[in-house]
Amino acid sequence: MQFYLYLPLVIPSLIMVSSSIVVLFLDNGEEKGFLRSVYLTFVTLLVSLFVFLVFFLLKYYDYSLFSYSVYLTPFGYFIVIASILASLIVIAGGVTELKDWDNRSSFLSLVTLTNLGVVYLAFAYNVLTIFASWGIASAATYVIAMLKKDYNSTEAGVKYLVMGLLSSSLMIVGLAFYVLGINNLSLDASISYSTLVILGILFFSVAFLFKIGAFPFQGWLPDVYSMADRVSVAFVSSVGKIVGIAPLVVILYYIQPMNYPVSLIVFAMFTIIAVASLVFGNVAAFSRRDFAAMLSYSSITQVGFMLIPIAMFPYDESVGLAGLMIYLLAYSIAQAGLFLALSHVEKISGTSSYDGFRGIAAVDKALAFAVSVLLLSLLGLPPIIGFWAKLFVLESSFSQPWLTLIGFLNSAIAAGYYIPPIREMFREGNFQRVSSPERSSALVASILSIIVGIIAPLIFGVLI
Repeated sequence: MQFYLYLPLVIPSLIMVSSSIVVLFLDNGEEKGFLRSVYLTFVTLLVSLFVFLVFFLLKYYDYSLFSYSVYLTPFGYFIVIASILASLIVIAGGVTELKDWDNRSSFLSLVTLTNLGVVYLAFAYNVLTIFASWGIASAATYVIAMLKKDYNSTEAGVKYLVMGLLSSSLMIVGLAFYVLGINNLSLDASISYSTLVILGILFFSVAFLFKIGAFPFQGWLPDVYSMADRVSVAFVSSVGKIVGIAPLVVILYYIQPMNYPVSLIVFAMFTIIAVASLVFGNVAAFSRRDFAAMLSYSSITQVGFMLIPIAMFPYDESVGLAGLMIYLLAYSIAQAGLFLALSHVEKISGTSSYDGFRGIAAVDKALAFAVSVLLLSLLGLPPIIGFWAKLFVLESSFSQPWLTLIGFLNSAIAAGYYIPPIREMFREGNFQRVSSPERSSALVASILSIIVGIIAPLIFGVLI
């Protein structure tokens, strides 16, 4: 047995598990204890990110581990990298806010456990691995949403939890049908009974679509994004989406052969939901004057774009998969940065409406730059990573020109709600320049979006 092949998983797993436990004891209620917990969590995720990057560059992938329970893939590495990057941004930006929480160390522990779950979701090669890792990652996000324990966060968290329990129930039913359809617990098995496989796909897809807030399963999303604490939402809206999209991508990736009628069902279902999410998200976001509400509804549109390459899996899996990985990276960085920026703005202006952004450009050009770059990344302007993400996602649909056109039109329409907050920042106002971790993290996220945007074509070439 070649033990070194296990290192890409064993090293981060041991570090994450140990850190998630130790941080609970490091925080003794004093500020120094809390800061030690923050540093440990940050270093844990940073080292894990470094390990995954190194082993990816060394091409430690395309082989199975732990009796075929996991399978290392290039796209799996990028799912994990996107999750850890977003988590690092949230932790760095949420230090000041977390200081006042009674269970602040629990937040740090749960963030680490969520990423541990994402690791095994991204590399899952067995239905049981999906079950176990989904339980860890999804349960942690439900708790994080209500962890501050104020009225709004608790109400939002309970709604999120109820929807999560429903989606988990559907996932169990769906995977049960799927296992019967392929007559195997391994995800990489040929289809034995198409009808059962189709039923399984329908059920578990609905479960994961609930988790990511696609239309028409988005009922919980606006309340959670608008009512829960901003730091919690920064995490849930970025990493929480990855928790939902990762198992969906992994399971569909291994369906072989994806012939008629399975290919038709996959294409039809995800195309309909993608288009509906694009249209509904755009229409709903247009009428919002609250920044948090706008981000919540626009995230439905962003999910629509993520579903386009998944819909194209039966026709162009490699391009669709590579485009989706770039999109996850762009979305998670922007979403985490924007909610942290909103947290900073709210503390100064006292409101999350667009009016609270007035005067930022005059007194805090760095913050205006960060918010503008992150919004334009979601809109898809070059050379920011969001441009390449949308380009590669739409490229996967070139075999269906009408779908490409719908995606392009909805991307252009999104300017109607991404530009107004930028315009408000350049209007006269009474905003004051104040330094904070949230502001710094938003700035780092914007710079990261530009840097990764410059090398995005190279990343796409590696993944394809």
